[in-house]
Amino acid sequence: PRIATNIEIKFREKGSFVRSYMLNVNNGGLFLKTDKPLAIDAEVTMHIRLPDDQDTMTIEGRVVWTNAKSKVFPAGMGIQFTKILPEHQEKIKIYVEANRKEIKSLSMM
Repeated sequence: PRIATNIEIKFREKGSFVRSYMLNVNNGGLFLKTDKPLAIDAEVTMHIRLPDDQDTMTIEGRVVWTNAKSKVFPAGMGIQFTKILPEHQEKIKIYVEANRKEIKSLSMM
C-alpha cells in the first residue's frame, strides 16, 4: 500500500541537493514531486526525515517512472529504493503501517 504524505525531502542525481516533497511512500519506493523529473534509470540519493524522527535517512534509489504535469496528477517521478539500511527500511515500514491504520480508522467514522 502507498501512503499519501507531504514530507520535505532533499534529493540529488549529480551536483547539489534539491528540495522537494515526497507525495506518497511504501516499503519499496516513493513518488517525488518535481517539475523536472530525471531520466528513467537515473540514480538518485535522497535525504529523508520522517515526521517525529530526529534521524535523517540517506537512501539511494532509481527512477522507474515519470509523470508530466497534468490537471489530475502532479509532475514528478517514481523512485524505487535500491540501497537502504535495514533500520531505515523498518522505520518506513512502521510509518506506512501506522498511517494506513490511521487512514482506515478515519474512513470508518
